[in-house]
Amino acid sequence: VPKGTSKEATEKTLESFKVHYGIHCADHTKPYDGILKLLEDLRKCGIQTAVVSNKADFAVQELCSQYFPKAFDFVVGEREGIRRKPCPDSVFEVLKTLKKTAAEAVYIGDSDVDMFTGKNAGLFSIGVAWGFRGARELSAAGANKIVYTSEELLSEIIK
Repeated sequence: VPKGTSKEATEKTLESFKVHYGIHCADHTKPYDGILKLLEDLRKCGIQTAVVSNKADFAVQELCSQYFPKAFDFVVGEREGIRRKPCPDSVFEVLKTLKKTAAEAVYIGDSDVDMFTGKNAGLFSIGVAWGFRGARELSAAGANKIVYTSEELLSEIIK
């Protein structure tokens, strides 16, 4: 909403958006090439996986159940009272839930916000150059490693 919009109008707009997004969150959405196989391979290797998103939690739950059923051990989106990425709060929640330390985890993302989040959580961060942002921006945001294919990502994770 434009700067200066009243709190009431802002809340009304947000509620309208949530209804619309709840119906249309999967429009024009599909997994990136190779991701389903990557998740399957990680599962076969016994590697736990999670999603941390700034999308509304209801949408993240819906999208993950629709496109990645049983592929993730924990899925979390934006929720009231929890700071959004790049704050590491949700990452810490994932680590606690999965009983992992930062040293046992890797953060993978396709945006500068993801790289800042990984860094803020103290995790090794891998930027995937095929997503929202390219290699240059991911590197500038502090990615420890940049990968260009899902096969390369798998190799980085299991090494």
